[in-house]
Amino acid sequence: MDWRQSYAARWKVFRVNRSTWADAEELKSIDKASVSSTADGSLLESGSMELSGEFTSDYYRIVMVAEQGGEVTRVDVATLLFDVTGGTINYGRTVHDVDGFSVLYPASKTTILAGEFAPKGVDGAEYAAELLRNAVNAPVSVEGSFTLNDYLVHDIGSSVLEAVWNVLEAGNFVMQIDGRGVIHIRPMPTDPSLIIDNSSLGIMMSEISFSTDISDVPNRYIVIVDNNKTIAVNNDPESVISIARRGYCVDHVDESPTAINGETLSAYANRRLRELSVEKEEKTYTREYAADVHLYSIVRASIDGMTGDYRINSQTVECGKGITVQEKAVKEVPLW
Repeated sequence: MDWRQSYAARWKVFRVNRSTWADAEELKSIDKASVSSTADGSLLESGSMELSGEFTSDYYRIVMVAEQGGEVTRVDVATLLFDVTGGTINYGRTVHDVDGFSVLYPASKTTILAGEFAPKGVDGAEYAAELLRNAVNAPVSVEGSFTLNDYLVHDIGSSVLEAVWNVLEAGNFVMQIDGRGVIHIRPMPTDPSLIIDNSSLGIMMSEISFSTDISDVPNRYIVIVDNNKTIAVNNDPESVISIARRGYCVDHVDESPTAINGETLSAYANRRLRELSVEKEEKTYTREYAADVHLYSIVRASIDGMTGDYRINSQTVECGKGITVQEKAVKEVPLW
């Protein structure tokens, strides 16, 4: 399927069998649908549908069936937990406004019990997955591993979702949700999922806007444990954000360090300062759909106004005659 060329599309919505996570009965009379995603370390996805006829709150899967040159391709766009939030009645025809919640939603409503913790030496990815499996209906897949150096005690009153994100952040892991609603726990992607160059420029549907700001990028990382401080400092005169160049400190204070894979607190502080010492150059544009491009995926671009590797920070998917994606992607430029 060449998504750069024209194709015919029709839409289907299926109720999801919670036991097998496969399609169940088809939901008829969908008028339109959209899905929004944001890499904010929280629920990741939300959506909406407009439809007529009977509706029961449950998990539903939005599917596009695309036809091009005799080839038929199914695309699972999103699987969400849908609930009616309003609608209209006109001459006997009821149209429902239906909001979709992320498959992670139940984990945001389940509270971690007081005293629960991630054990020292545990595989953080598997531990996070087990927390999720006990809270959500969706399947959870783990790809990769990392080891926690020490115990990680969860804050009292925090949700399972907050605990999972805290653990994953320690290993620079993320969650990605595919169109079938499967939650993938994996390292932050580094290889491109989409390449945009002059040969594929046709997928771009709008001008590219941009923004950037380095005022809050730290040059000092302070780790505090039991009143003891470990400090990493950027005083490199070649770095535009260093204390030497700025003439002042921009501090980041960390009172809950989570070292991994045997690193010392000093090594941890230096690693975290390096990770934060980046300029975030944001690009916003609209493009045609491309398969398997999700939040946190890498877009590798070599076109006018957009060159290098950009990480997807948000997406808004509109379902109409085809799929269009309004996207924000961020290029991280090392400053130290």
